[in-house]
Amino acid sequence: MAAKSITVAASADEVLARLVGASERIEQSPLQNGTRVRLTVKGAGVGLNVYPSKGGGAKVVFDRADTAEADELAALLEGAPSAPKPRKAASTEIEPVLPDARAWIGSDESGKGDYFGPLVVAAVALTFDNWRVLQALGVQDSKSLTDARASSLASQIRTAFPNKVVVIGNPRYNDLWQEMGSVNRLLAWAHARAIEDVTDLAPGATAAVADQFGDESLIRNALMRKGRDLQLVQMHRAERDPAVAAASILARAEFLRRLDALSREAGVKLPKGASPAVEAVARALVASRGEGVLRDLAKVHFKTTQRVI
Repeated sequence: MAAKSITVAASADEVLARLVGASERIEQSPLQNGTRVRLTVKGAGVGLNVYPSKGGGAKVVFDRADTAEADELAALLEGAPSAPKPRKAASTEIEPVLPDARAWIGSDESGKGDYFGPLVVAAVALTFDNWRVLQALGVQDSKSLTDARASSLASQIRTAFPNKVVVIGNPRYNDLWQEMGSVNRLLAWAHARAIEDVTDLAPGATAAVADQFGDESLIRNALMRKGRDLQLVQMHRAERDPAVAAASILARAEFLRRLDALSREAGVKLPKGASPAVEAVARALVASRGEGVLRDLAKVHFKTTQRVI
């Protein structure tokens, strides 16, 4: 398996030229200290960053090193695993993924895999001078936090940093899914709206970071005039970036709040996820209130609907 990060004797320009020659399709976009590359090798997409090294040569960082395509490219570039960095303490679990950006935006979502409840996307803007406040608070990917801890941190994030939360309630979600025919397109639309709204609150931001959940062009194409000037970086495990981690917490806290409100409206506790317990609640709701109730409370394109009705 290729190393996540490799060092290459060739210059960054030579690396890019070799990648062009080895790929069936390639897209390049500038990073502040390197080049973002998305290429296709034998029909498979590969994402990576290329950085020139101060002492000559280059550094290549793969989005996913555990693929045959990454192995092939590492061999092509004759790369050696980069020297590991010293192990960091738990307090430094988050770190900017764009170290040269002075101000940037991170976005993340919650509710995508939950049958009941809305889809929530949040965006948070940080600067190089203030991001360590989140580190001191103990911010990390919301999936690593309890519900109570996420809600507590969310209140601190909301008051301290420019942010925007986009909530797509179930009736609207079901309409948009039918119109777009794709969860990833719907997600891209929501991420783009959240990112653009935060640019009004943080005009100094020059970049946006989001998790890669589909074709990289989806969010970029969904951005309108305000967002097109941003450098957009999408990558796997983007939650290690503090802005994305903060956004994940805001999105999760809002999803939990909305799900609780829907539960009170429905008169029954609506479970998270898409488990057999979720199906049991859905069947009880349909039995008592008819199939139409699901459109107001659930994401009806899930296979859960087919099993329930």
